[in-house]
Amino acid sequence: MQRKLRWCLATFALISIATAAAPSADESPTIQQLDAQWKRGELETRQYVNAVNDWMNVQFATGVRFHRDTLIQRLSTFRELAWSADSLSASRINYYINLSNNANYANREGEGIYFLEKAEQEIMAAHGEKPLLVAGHKCNMYVDKRNYEKVIATYEQERDYIAQFPELLRKKAMQRNIAASFINVLNPTAIAYAKLGDTIQLNQTITLAEAIYSELDKEMKPESYTGFIINFYMKNLYYHKYFTAERNKQKSWEALNAIRDALYVDNKDKQAGMIQQLAPVLETKLIDYFLTYKQNDSAAFYIAKLKATPGVFTDHDFTLNRFEADLLANQGNYQQAFERAKAATNDIDSIQSILVNDIDELLYAHTEAEFNRQALQTAEQQKRRRTLWLIAVSAFALAAMAIVYLTIRRRAKRTQAQIQKLNNAANIQIAAMEEIKAQAVLDEKKRLARDLHDGLSATLASTKLQLELVAAESPPDITQRLADIGAQVAHAYAIARGKSHQWYDTAIGSEEADFKMRIQRLLDSALGDKRYTKEIHIDDHTFSLAPQDIRIELLRIVQEAVTNIIKHAKAQHVSVLVYREDSLMVLLVSDDGKGMKPTSDGGIGIRSMEDRVQQYGGHLAVDSGPDGTQITASFPLTPQVPS
Repeated sequence: MQRKLRWCLATFALISIATAAAPSADESPTIQQLDAQWKRGELETRQYVNAVNDWMNVQFATGVRFHRDTLIQRLSTFRELAWSADSLSASRINYYINLSNNANYANREGEGIYFLEKAEQEIMAAHGEKPLLVAGHKCNMYVDKRNYEKVIATYEQERDYIAQFPELLRKKAMQRNIAASFINVLNPTAIAYAKLGDTIQLNQTITLAEAIYSELDKEMKPESYTGFIINFYMKNLYYHKYFTAERNKQKSWEALNAIRDALYVDNKDKQAGMIQQLAPVLETKLIDYFLTYKQNDSAAFYIAKLKATPGVFTDHDFTLNRFEADLLANQGNYQQAFERAKAATNDIDSIQSILVNDIDELLYAHTEAEFNRQALQTAEQQKRRRTLWLIAVSAFALAAMAIVYLTIRRRAKRTQAQIQKLNNAANIQIAAMEEIKAQAVLDEKKRLARDLHDGLSATLASTKLQLELVAAESPPDITQRLADIGAQVAHAYAIARGKSHQWYDTAIGSEEADFKMRIQRLLDSALGDKRYTKEIHIDDHTFSLAPQDIRIELLRIVQEAVTNIIKHAKAQHVSVLVYREDSLMVLLVSDDGKGMKPTSDGGIGIRSMEDRVQQYGGHLAVDSGPDGTQITASFPLTPQVPS
């Protein structure tokens, strides 16, 4: 499925956007020219910000992409003006949405969501109502990744809020432009329900969309920017129902004609700029329809038309190669179809690699920010303590030198203990966050492996079967050629299948090594090599059924156990063992110290560990004697069936 024009869905719900059609690329002045015109006084402030919005629309429509810092620099004058007066609050919203759109086109998902959240904050500050920009962006992002359950989960979080829109609009208790953002969420939600075959929820989603649109349509001008976009995507809802969910050929064609009328007939060229940008959305649906029903000449016509259009989809090359591969397969040109399918695979691999890097960078930035925040808090606390200390010294130095000396020693010890405590807390938090980051990358590797196995491998296997069927009915000379092609396809299938297994097994195999590294780092930060010997062992495939929350709790239990060893054990050797036993994951931490003194309540540290284990239905056992202490934490594991 092609990636939707997200920036259209994101920006139409804003307030005070110029409704005139954007100029073409040949007519549009450059941002440098607009800056110069404003500085010379040839443009008023509002004329300037509207002209910059038009310029941005032209850049996106013609496939121009910017590095984030480059675009921020080019929009510096725009930003300065947008924050110069409260009357330009809509321009502040547009500023962040332009940055978000630019990131989305480059597949930098984390960056795109960040700027959309900024835009939502500006909308809330200006109008006191919550739009659906971030929720809509996430729904469209999950549709692109074919993660339809995530789309529905995101919609469920906003369902009650969206369900209030019709009544709020009837009471005029909600701004129309804010309510118009409903289509951001309901359009991808309809796609998700259609793909999953849930026609009941699909029909309920369409009914809710119709109720909201009915109220908006009473006061919304059809020729307006917002009215045009909503009308266009409302027609798309019925296409998802009849083509994707029901496979009704006649009604699918009628839905396509309705989309075509919404784009070309109903607007009568009043939104020429947007027509140019939305036409590829209609064309991709037409191509899917014609390919599905073997109308190859019509499909070829629209493929050529789409090919001549600038890349308005983030996966434009993948979409074209996929369409051409399907067309060639329909025409019986299986060798060429295979080559196009390979090209499509290369395109989507490139996009997925960008997404994985985006996950890495986002999580790294979050970790770095959290660490710096804690370091800053520690520095501020130390600064306050030093200030108080200097005041105390100045006041009592002459009268109580001996008391001051003792106070210095006592405070130094307390400060050292506090710093050590903070360091330990920081280490466990950093280790947990790095574990989350590593797990996110591993999950992405597993998903890529499944997509490769279930998608390309299945297509190649089907192609090989079709070649064998055609060969059985062909003359000997054709049969040999088909057999050669079949051998190539079989070879490609073996490579694809082997690669998917390799990626999946590599992802599984690295989990134990990564977790061992986290524990090793935790032990090294707390137990010096000169005094302690440390041993860590994790059985193979121990974490294959363990959810992320349990892994984090394991780190925290190890941290608490090591704290007890430092305080009480006087040990020289510390051992950490993690293994599977039937349906349990078992953590065993032992030392050769002097053992623990029995207490009535078991001590705060032991109770803390027990609470962590029991919240997951597990059990904690402590065996302590003169030869050392052994702490055993057992967690029940529930098999997780891949979706």
